Amino acid sequence: MSTAARLVIVGCGHMGLAIVRGLLGGPAGRDLVVVETSSERRQALSEIDGLSISSELEVAEGDFVVLAIPPQVFDDFAGAERHKFTPETPVLSVMAGLTAGSIARALGTSQVVRSIPNTPSEVFEGMSVYFADPAVSEGTISQADALLRSIGRVLRVGTEELVDDATAICGGGPAFVSYIVDAFCQFAVSRGFTEAAGREMAVQVFGGTATLIAESGKPPMQLCHEVMTPNGTTERGIASFDAAELKDSVRAALTASAQRSRELASSMSAGARLGGIDD
Repeated sequence: MSTAARLVIVGCGHMGLAIVRGLLGGPAGRDLVVVETSSERRQALSEIDGLSISSELEVAEGDFVVLAIPPQVFDDFAGAERHKFTPETPVLSVMAGLTAGSIARALGTSQVVRSIPNTPSEVFEGMSVYFADPAVSEGTISQADALLRSIGRVLRVGTEELVDDATAICGGGPAFVSYIVDAFCQFAVSRGFTEAAGREMAVQVFGGTATLIAESGKPPMQLCHEVMTPNGTTERGIASFDAAELKDSVRAALTASAQRSRELASSMSAGARLGGIDD
């Protein structure tokens, strides 16, 4: 087995593929290996230049492992692959819900960084939040931070519970925003615009507004009020949002998503204890 340091990404679903494409589009770095059990996905990945693809995990000294598998299958993965990890194997988890401690105990390594990136990482516009336990070395943290920065912006938090909340904001955020963008697109088509025109308008409005919020430094609601003239069209629309309690609905959705992240962590901890992984 090679001793050359590699970046080993385990799992290449939507999030894993976004990370892979983001890394491949950036500056050349260490060798990139993707471990994927699906033959169909391996076939699709074979068409991407710059990847080594395998159906089985191998971990060499110096490798940095990224876990991008579904959290529901981690228990089985850990039972089958634990012997390939050492107490010093650096691991970056992008799995929703699973705590750094649960992952560390299941794999037998103290070097686990827990993160939640998102799919805009594919176009270098990701937003990743991560947590590292005090036992994690600065070297592991530095590698994890550099990897996440190569695909977007990064925020390190000192409390792991905040990663669950970031899972709702950052992890689910692209889906929630896309859901609302789709409503804009549907409205445009219903009024006679083509699908392409509706998409162009909606995407530019959302992208342009995000840039304006970022670069102006103004609170979002200040920008909202700057557009609202008394008795105008925007004010009428905002009044409709308020009547429908839209903000409450959005906060409820984020709360439900964050709670699900905590439920996954609790379920994983229970499963680990029952399976004897903590012993």
